[in-house]
Amino acid sequence: MNSPLKKSDETFTPWYKEPWMLLVAGVPIIAICWGMVIITLAVTGKDSLVSDSYYKDGMAYTENNTFIDKAKRLQVKADMVYNQEEIRVTLSGYLDDQPSFLRIQLIHPTLETKDETVLLQQMTDGSYLGLAESSHIGKRKLWLQSPEQEWMVKDEALIENGKPLTLSQ
Repeated sequence: MNSPLKKSDETFTPWYKEPWMLLVAGVPIIAICWGMVIITLAVTGKDSLVSDSYYKDGMAYTENNTFIDKAKRLQVKADMVYNQEEIRVTLSGYLDDQPSFLRIQLIHPTLETKDETVLLQQMTDGSYLGLAESSHIGKRKLWLQSPEQEWMVKDEALIENGKPLTLSQ
């Protein structure tokens, strides 16, 4: 007669040595660890994409539209070359006078700390030259402005050393 308490020939392994147990317990443990990393980054990271001054930014946006419209009317175009943190710009368009200086803003797509404003001085050959404090290789928004003539050209480009770019509206 067969007894229900009869021992089987299968070997017994403890639960912590089972391969399926690693999958069952490993996935939640990894999810908890990854969640802690994300929470730490969210709490300690700076929100550089969020502006604290909405009104000021809105006013600056509407103010800049008149500058942009004037650049469109004058058909201002700028040929720019970025070479080892040196920026050289040559202007063309229906300008009565060449401005004595230009201002270019190199804006990083996501990190405010990598933005820089560079003043460009007019050289004897008619071009404008300025030196950036750090490297700006990569995709950038470029805002070229003549504060004295009140026009601005906004464009977006991939900056590479020695590669000529044309900025226009």
